Amino acid sequence: MSRSWEFVPFVLGSLRRPISTGAFVPSSRGCARALLDGIDMVDTDTVVELGAGTGAITRALDAALPASARLLAVEINDGFAERLRRTAPPRVEVVCDSAVELPRILDEHRVERVDAVVSALPWTVMRSEDRRAVLTAVAKVLQPEGVFATLLSVHRARTDSGREFESLLADTFTEVRRGRTIWTNLPPVTAYHCT
Repeated sequence: MSRSWEFVPFVLGSLRRPISTGAFVPSSRGCARALLDGIDMVDTDTVVELGAGTGAITRALDAALPASARLLAVEINDGFAERLRRTAPPRVEVVCDSAVELPRILDEHRVERVDAVVSALPWTVMRSEDRRAVLTAVAKVLQPEGVFATLLSVHRARTDSGREFESLLADTFTEVRRGRTIWTNLPPVTAYHCT
């Protein structure tokens, strides 16, 4: 499917809420591939996506997951969430809420543990306590062998908030693997896989 239909709504939505969106264009296919690279999709039952936006990564997840797998897409922007409800594949459960509320969201959807959490959240523009709350919640809900895959903007990695985020990853997870950088994305991002 062409990404062109996502572009204008995403740009308009990000202009309305630049802090909660964190980017001005949808994630690229390269981002989706980089995130999925570190996840064993064959034996996956439940995946949660945080910061689903207009669904660029959501659709890649849907295509890679087994037919029986469950996919929850959490998006705080009500315009993006409504659009995603209309355009996402049928099995995608779209939740319009903050990732900070992950424990409550999973409880309401009767999800006890997840195999993978995939995130395109704008970590470096979030409040420090929100970053910590989301990462703590993610670690709590992951299966012991589960994977947390996320992105960090290259231009923000060496800022105070970028360094704090990387430190939080190291404090929260046993193993943090820095993946490849997707230079063709706007802005360029680096993928991280944490277990």
